Amino acid sequence: MSLIFSKSCEYALQAILYLARQPQGEPALLREISDSLNIPHHFLNKVLQTLTRDEIVASFKGSNGGFALGRSPKEITLSDIVRAVDGESFLDHCVLGFPACGDKNPCPVHPQWKRAKVVIQDMIHRKTLFELSKELDPKLELLQQPK
Repeated sequence: MSLIFSKSCEYALQAILYLARQPQGEPALLREISDSLNIPHHFLNKVLQTLTRDEIVASFKGSNGGFALGRSPKEITLSDIVRAVDGESFLDHCVLGFPACGDKNPCPVHPQWKRAKVVIQDMIHRKTLFELSKELDPKLELLQQPK
């Protein structure tokens, strides 16, 4: 379970990495992706439709249908994916969950979390899907979820 991303965003990131590993232009079936990643297919379908609206993923109907990347992996950043699923303000909440936490009324970890957010935002804005999928090559077992 991710510390900062929603379950939907985790699934989106995993599915996008799965799609990045497919031969270019060849759609993968929803059931194939969900079975490979052990993600409920109804949930994954909603996530992929969200990514389709932002043109990160392309959806194809018919006998050769399925899902494929909507753009080159070099043009898709982690930020694009996270923003599509979790929104712009996914890091704006207090890490401890205090609703009144902020610069004027900080929780005990607010200063550290504020610095960590800058590092996280920088990483997701810089890291492309292409880079991430290449770095993942030697760690392919990370994509496979225990069943």
